[in-house]
Formats: sequence, C-alpha cells, structure tokens
Amino acid sequence: MRFFVPYQRQLSVLEKVERSLAVVKVASQSAFRYTSMKLTGDSQLRLGASVEITDRCNAGCNYCYVYPPEWDQHNRAKGYLELAASERRSQDDKILTLLKKLKQQGIVYITLVGGEPLLAKPLILAAANLFPVVWVVSNGTIPFPAMPRSVTWFVSIDGTPDYHNAIRDPKNLFGKHRYNALTGMTAQIAQNIDESDRGAYIHVTLTKPSLPHFRETVDWLVGNITKLRGIVVSGAATDFVADPNTLTLSDRLVIKGFIEQAAQVYGWDLFPANQPKTNEFLFNPEHLITDPAQCVVARRVDSYNFNGESVGKCILRDADCQTCVCNVSGMTRSIRSGDWASIRGILRTGLG
Repeated sequence: MRFFVPYQRQLSVLEKVERSLAVVKVASQSAFRYTSMKLTGDSQLRLGASVEITDRCNAGCNYCYVYPPEWDQHNRAKGYLELAASERRSQDDKILTLLKKLKQQGIVYITLVGGEPLLAKPLILAAANLFPVVWVVSNGTIPFPAMPRSVTWFVSIDGTPDYHNAIRDPKNLFGKHRYNALTGMTAQIAQNIDESDRGAYIHVTLTKPSLPHFRETVDWLVGNITKLRGIVVSGAATDFVADPNTLTLSDRLVIKGFIEQAAQVYGWDLFPANQPKTNEFLFNPEHLITDPAQCVVARRVDSYNFNGESVGKCILRDADCQTCVCNVSGMTRSIRSGDWASIRGILRTGLG
C-alpha cells in the first residue's frame, strides 16, 4: 500500500492559528444559517452560490455546456459575449456587484467557474476578500496567482494525459509544452500546480469513454503532481436519460467500486470529498435524485451565468436531474447525516 499524503504548505504558528479560527468561523456561520432555515422554515434561504465570472475560455472541450460545439479555442478565447475591452470592464463590474450582493445576503460558500476563471483574476481576488470559502474551478493552464487563504484551487481533469489533451486541447495549442514525463496541456497543468503556493485538488468528471481508465488516471495524477491535495470524483450529467452517454445505475456502482479500489492502494485521504458515506449517497441506486426538490444543491445554492443572471436549478442548466452525478449533492447529504469523515473532508477542501 502506498498511502497518499496530501500536499500542505508549511504554516507558521500564526498561520496555524488563523487557519483554526477560519475553520471555526466557517463552521459557525454554516451552522447559524442551517439552524435559521430549520427554525424559520425558510425554503429560500441559501448557503452558497456558483457564479460564472467570465465568458472567456482557452480550452476547447467538445462537451461544454457554455459554448456551441462549433466554437473552437480561438472563438472561445474572445468570449461568448464577444465584448470589446470597454464593454468587458462593464461586464466585470456587473459580476462584482453580484458578488457584493451575495455577501450581503449572508452567503458563506461560493464557487467561481467560467469560462476559465483565471482569465478574470481581479474578480477572484474580490471574491476572496468577501467570502470565507472560495472554490475556483479552473482548467489549470494559467499560472495560479497568490491569493488569500480563502481560495482553494480545483483543476478539471478528464482522464489519462493523452485522453485529456485530445478532449481539452483539440487545436494542440499546448502541444509543445513539456514537464517531466508529461507533454501538452497536462504538462502545463502539472507545472502550474507544482509552482503554485498551495497546490490544487483535481476534479475528475467521468464519462462513459473515460470510465475504464479511472485507475490509470489516478495513478498518473498521484505520480506526476507533487502538490496534489486530493482528487474529487463526479460523473458527467446529460440533458436526457435516453442520451447514450448517460451513466447508468450500473456505471455509478462501477465508479464507486473504482474509488474503493484506489483507496485501498493510496488511502482515503486521496478522496476527501468522496468518503464512503458520500459515495453511498452519490452512486447507490436508492439515493438517485429525480427532481430538483430532492437536491440540496438546487435548493440551497444559487447559480448565476456570466451576465449575472440566475440559470435556474443549478449551474448545469438543462441537465436532467436523473443523470446528474454531481459530487456536491452526495457530499452535502452525507454531511447532513453527521458522517464525520465527510465533515472532515469538506473542512479540508474548504480552506485554501
């Protein structure tokens, strides 16, 4: 057994005290909000928010829910809204106003997505100064800047290096990059994580084609990224249950089994947001979510697009709830059940 040891930057005594106080602050604020919901029966009260802070991206994923599939990486880099420089400043101000509004509403957790969020670094910094927990979901191809400790980096990886490079970089814009034994986009990602001040979590979203390569994906991540803090596993959602790419109930159980097998090799610290109880809620057929009313994310997390407009039940927009294998939905239910391993995992991933 080769136990995985999560990367953790060495902290001074003062930083350890500040980190401990941050844990207490976040936990108390969350408990207060949750208690308020229970006592008042307020179905509209929210704990978190997910915000697309930019419409621009430098990747070319063919399954993206933001851009039309015919838009290549060059089109996407200009932005979905195709704004001029002056218009983009106004757009950033609109998102900043939204972030401040969410702060006033008492939001504790916020997730920043895109586009590619690191193309809007000032907005990440603004969020970091407003909220105690800021999750930034990036493609990892842009160097990670120094940020307040409230920020945690998550990097999306689709599979093995060759698979990921083909899916995310179809124009081969990162083809010449080399880092250790890696080439292409994954080389750029690994280097950026290792050169960052705090490392990053990897978010692996499995699809039917990538499912058989899960173990190989885990091995290359553990073996090639020095500042890896852990791996978060989800399954891709589709718009319709009948879509041939929809993960079946059997596929979900296969994913659960793959995680258990990898944990036997590397230990459960590798999967802080996929502890056994979380995986039970996420993958077991009896816990399948069929309606937004059953989903904690849909009920307690507001989602906004890069125009600052609500996108409905969640950031995945039109995806059918029955096809969703979103890690957060399983994690929130396991935390509500009082599972300590899941609570410990969310505290670990919640602090940069």
